[in-house]
Amino acid sequence: MQTNGYMFLVILALSGLSLTASQQQHEQIYELPEELKNFACHEDDPGVNECIRKGLQFGIDSLKTGIPGVRIAAMDPFHIDKATYQFANNFVRGKISLRNISVKGLSTIKVKNVDYSRRDNQAHFVVHVDMPRIIAEGNHRADVLINNAKISSKGSFTIILTNLVVKIIMDSELYERNGHEYARVLKLNFEPNVGDMKLKADGLLPEPILNNAIVDFINQNWRQFYKILIAESRPTWEPAAIKLVNDYSSYIPHDILVLKKS
Repeated sequence: MQTNGYMFLVILALSGLSLTASQQQHEQIYELPEELKNFACHEDDPGVNECIRKGLQFGIDSLKTGIPGVRIAAMDPFHIDKATYQFANNFVRGKISLRNISVKGLSTIKVKNVDYSRRDNQAHFVVHVDMPRIIAEGNHRADVLINNAKISSKGSFTIILTNLVVKIIMDSELYERNGHEYARVLKLNFEPNVGDMKLKADGLLPEPILNNAIVDFINQNWRQFYKILIAESRPTWEPAAIKLVNDYSSYIPHDILVLKKS
């Protein structure tokens, strides 16, 4: 049972990425609107990394209101109607469904630094971000089999993450289409370090005393397993994350965001 609390985090990340990617409908953009042109960067500018950082920070700061000029909707709070995750290993297998999920705090993310490089048609990004406080709330339902003992749960949950430091590494290929250069992500990796995590949940077990004991155990021991779960779930979350980024980059050319060397 100790994996239940952090499993919620993995599911939220995966479902949020997948749902966003599947629901977005975009029109092609060939130039930035006037109010955003100051955020275009030049590859041959010695300050290109800081320029990209400022552009990313503007986008994150705008998550509460959205960016109409490039048709990006508001995403803080970020709502997910339903998400389902199935898992299995030698010890535990089962299915967890989450509903009515609200994620708050995405617009408070701070981009600390960016390292951008390009070689021919290959682009490489390394981004470091700080996330002061992320809160996820919703309802859960699970059917889990642990050593042939079936456990069913249903209730609500709140997860509070504080002081996250995340390193994002992204490799893309650049390609021509309709007279513009676009980026297609090939590899994407996250290296998260969480300052603290607190889980509140009811319905994990019918007996409130045992339920609270499990929640307390998770809150005391989550550091022992969260990195393992991130690694084990990578075959699922990496394709979802890549699809999300590529859905956006397919309608906004790379060369109107980062202008090529003259």
